[in-house]
Amino acid sequence: MLDMVKYQKRKYIFLLLAFLATGFILRLNNLSGRSLWTDEFFTIFESSGHGVDIKNLLDHLSHKEPPALLKASEFKTFLKFDSHKSIKDVTNSLFNTDTHPPLYFWVMYFWRKLFGDGVFGLRFFSVLMGVFSIFLAYKVAQYLFNQDAAKFCALFVSICAFSVRYSQEARAYSLIMVLGLLTWLFILRMENYNKNLDAFCFALFNSLGFYTHYFYIFISVAQFAYLTVAHRQDSAKLRKFYLAFLWSVLFFSPWFIPLILKGYNFYLADWIFGYPGLINKIYYLFSGITRCVLISDTSAMPLSLFLYIGLLLFIYLSLHAIKDMLTRYPEALLFCLIMFLVPLLGMFLIDILQHGALLRQERFWIFPFLGFIPLAGYTLYYSFTKKRPVMCVVVLLMLVSCLGVSKMQFGPAPKYASIWINQESSGRPSAVIVYNIRTVVFAQAYYLDDDIYLIPVSNHRQLNSAIKSAADYADKIFIARHYHRSDASLMDKPFLEIDDIDSGFKFKTTIYKDDISVSEYVK
Repeated sequence: MLDMVKYQKRKYIFLLLAFLATGFILRLNNLSGRSLWTDEFFTIFESSGHGVDIKNLLDHLSHKEPPALLKASEFKTFLKFDSHKSIKDVTNSLFNTDTHPPLYFWVMYFWRKLFGDGVFGLRFFSVLMGVFSIFLAYKVAQYLFNQDAAKFCALFVSICAFSVRYSQEARAYSLIMVLGLLTWLFILRMENYNKNLDAFCFALFNSLGFYTHYFYIFISVAQFAYLTVAHRQDSAKLRKFYLAFLWSVLFFSPWFIPLILKGYNFYLADWIFGYPGLINKIYYLFSGITRCVLISDTSAMPLSLFLYIGLLLFIYLSLHAIKDMLTRYPEALLFCLIMFLVPLLGMFLIDILQHGALLRQERFWIFPFLGFIPLAGYTLYYSFTKKRPVMCVVVLLMLVSCLGVSKMQFGPAPKYASIWINQESSGRPSAVIVYNIRTVVFAQAYYLDDDIYLIPVSNHRQLNSAIKSAADYADKIFIARHYHRSDASLMDKPFLEIDDIDSGFKFKTTIYKDDISVSEYVK
């Protein structure tokens, strides 16, 4: 009997290690092959402490007439790790220039100090967080269900395209996954053991979630709702939960209170607000749920068809699994539904009441996705025992989807466009004109040859002035347009529709790649 127990334990350890290794390999797939994209450049210069410097520079350039002649190399200096900048500079940059809380940027400041500025190094922290989330999903499912179901939760996170995608980006989303799962783990330990240490750890990691992303409030509200409903008849335990919540808010107050007193306006994030309409929000609600299982960002019709078939099979399996969970693990089902539906409801209400665009931006689905993990893991576990052939097909298609997302760009990614500009310039004096948004300007500069001029413009008048000024020294002009996936005009309002320009230049060609178009004009 003892030998059998040891054998079972070794088997679970082996499977968990296999899922961790699989998840690690999938997250390394093409990690540095894809271009950095605009949001990742935000990570780069904010974690370098250059946020205020960049804002001041671009504010100055927005009033220059004619626009200043700066080469790409001069913009690149703001993207390099600067040993003269301290963690205080990183904090001040975020506090005074942007919408993001500081934890991820603090981490990346020290990470870059150790591992440098290469694409692989910048993204590798997210890879490690993504792999750690596999282990945490396993531990959470042990408390919710049993050890057999736990291994399938680990399998789901390991091979889920959504999880892999946000473990390959130099952004905070894989850290959010880890912090969300850690708070769940300590909630479940509090329920089982009622220890003060678990309450303190919950408060700490819940607060770190706030320090990572303001929308972490969705996860925290879901936790509050679950504890209130599940323990409404246990006043002593509920008081301990509420006290832990209070401590997590107090831990966050040194950042949040000064921010509010400063008069920060969250509606300045114009990429979130300003999108009325109901039908499109309902569409994004359902399409977003499907992306938690399979992502099919491909124009290849046969592959897309197979992935949608896999999605239908998963829905079929999940309905049976939820029915079984309702009988065997009703408390766990309540936990999963609240953790999934409350963040989703919060996003939906912001989109409806405040004309938000949360549902249409895939990355914000990380908040309800956490609640989806144990539901999906239990679906695979139940299906393995009852409908194994169908489950194997779904797992295979999940792997296909997972491999596919590693080849897809998140959004406007300038590597290809910049390489093309470098080739077309071929040593001749050239200027690139872009819209004066910092993520666009510095993203475009990163891959350009050092001696190519980069001219940020803020309006039509500056655009015309830039063209006339460039005519004195440039043989070629390139107009680069970065298209935001929520709103194509968001980054390019001054010159989205410009086709012909004056000043002795004629149009040659336009290329489009990775949400960026570049129009070339020659003398």
